[in-house]
Amino acid sequence: MSDLGPPIPPDRQLDAAEIRRLLDRLSSHLREAGSAGHHLMVVGGAALALMWEDRTTHDIDVLADRSRAQRHPVPAGRRTPAVDLISMRFTPEIARAARLVAEAEGLPRNWLNGAVAIFAPAGDLQPQILHRSDCLTVEAPSPAVLLAMKLHAARGQDLADAARLAREAGFSDPDEMLALVADAYGADAATAHTSDFIESALALAFPQHRAPDA
Repeated sequence: MSDLGPPIPPDRQLDAAEIRRLLDRLSSHLREAGSAGHHLMVVGGAALALMWEDRTTHDIDVLADRSRAQRHPVPAGRRTPAVDLISMRFTPEIARAARLVAEAEGLPRNWLNGAVAIFAPAGDLQPQILHRSDCLTVEAPSPAVLLAMKLHAARGQDLADAARLAREAGFSDPDEMLALVADAYGADAATAHTSDFIESALALAFPQHRAPDA
């Protein structure tokens, strides 16, 4: 598979082109295994990189493996130490293909990272297709849902993304953004810290909007 490019150093940031190449390589392994019809829902930096083209990330966060084979997950009793941790969240076919890509590319074994699944928001994810290969379709939630996830995380590193998503999703009212978080994660998630983060994001997105005093 030399046409797929040279191995990526494990500490390298992945841009949109490299993410697509890795996903195509994942699809190639699935095709070689005779396994088709796979669907992954990506979020975080990978989703934003594919949406915006100018964003990078160190891994691909997967919110859900929506592959048809997910109806038949690997039973706990059949898991062994030789089974990669990603197989705990991914279908066996995706897990095996991801391991093969990691080995060939020199990537960490969790380059396809399912840990973010614990932060899945409630409601309709309003999926948008970001990439399609022979055996794999990759979707992401809508900008509004991705915004809710960033607002819920409310980390300093999320501020620029939240501001850009707010502009893209058409949000400029702090109360509406707070309600977005409450709808996705429950009323208890709409905290004072969330409100302050929203104000900071709006100040960055719309300079005329005054941020809260430090």
